[in-house]
Amino acid sequence: MQLIKSLFCWHGFDNRQRFIFISLTCFLAFIILNESLSDYKLIAIFILLLCSSTYLAATRRRLNDAHLHNTWILAPAGSFLVTGFFIVFTGYNSSYWLLLIPLLMMVVLLTYPSKSQRRYILGYNGPVNLSDFQQLKKTNSRNSQRIEPTMDSVNISQSSINKNDYSPLADNSKNTSSTTHANHFSDSSQDKIELAESIRLALFSKKNSQLIIALISFLLVIAFIISMLFTQPTPADNPVEHTSEIQKTAKEFQHQITLPDNFSIMIAANNAIVIQWQASVENNLNVWALGTAEGDKSCKSIEFTKEEVIRTYSVSTTDNKYYAYFSPLDTKALIENIAFKNKFSLCGYNFSLKGSQAKLGKSAFYANLIEY
Repeated sequence: MQLIKSLFCWHGFDNRQRFIFISLTCFLAFIILNESLSDYKLIAIFILLLCSSTYLAATRRRLNDAHLHNTWILAPAGSFLVTGFFIVFTGYNSSYWLLLIPLLMMVVLLTYPSKSQRRYILGYNGPVNLSDFQQLKKTNSRNSQRIEPTMDSVNISQSSINKNDYSPLADNSKNTSSTTHANHFSDSSQDKIELAESIRLALFSKKNSQLIIALISFLLVIAFIISMLFTQPTPADNPVEHTSEIQKTAKEFQHQITLPDNFSIMIAANNAIVIQWQASVENNLNVWALGTAEGDKSCKSIEFTKEEVIRTYSVSTTDNKYYAYFSPLDTKALIENIAFKNKFSLCGYNFSLKGSQAKLGKSAFYANLIEY
């Protein structure tokens, strides 16, 4: 729980390693979950807001750590939020190119080093207590040490030897080695910091800043235009033909009525009942046919109860909708079951019939088919 609190802490400090880990995790989580939940816009927007708020808090802590002005705070998270909304609502996979904008801002923040020597736990320093994670690390380190089995007498004598046999030369050698290693690590870290700062100062100097910004903007626009060209519909996807096919299908049915659980019933040309519902499926697919007994077996009948089962004549899909056709001989039985039963299942989908009787009773056509 404390670790989650530290992700949304506003007054703490994040070193560069923690900041880049949180930022990249937010980007990847948004991309993966948005692709997985592309049909659920509200959930995708919630995930975007969660990732943006986490990224905003991490940016604030990074600014605190580098002693930078808060004028930076809205640029990275704001650009991430705007590009995220564009990706969610347009649905173009190529729009992920736009995430380069907040990514570049993240890279710029990484070039600023920490201005004070702080004691970090998991890259964090602040009011949220993460000392439990440090104690866990120490415990694991202590448990991993090897304990040699010894006799009691040997252990005692060895212990006394270790206590009395002190070598200043060896101790001085250890201290010298540790100091040399620490100085080498410090110099290496300082070189990396100076290199990052040198690159940033060279790119964003007054002389080069306008040129760099113009170049980045130009590359992003070119990448976006190219990606949009590749997402244009192919000649096979003719919207005019597709629309005419939908209109032709709609003309075949009469007395369409939508019931409370988002499915519709209608009458086909031969006075047979057709049940329609929305689903993410392939278009123009013959799912089941009684004449050949081939296809999805779960579509071969509509089941109100285990005893009350009515066979379908055929099931197909058009425009991401299922169409289940029944025999004209079963029209009256179907309408009465839909009016008086509690639920039914068809093609693996379960539908509630609550409120169906009242809805059918308001239709002059279907009310005549129901015997009370």
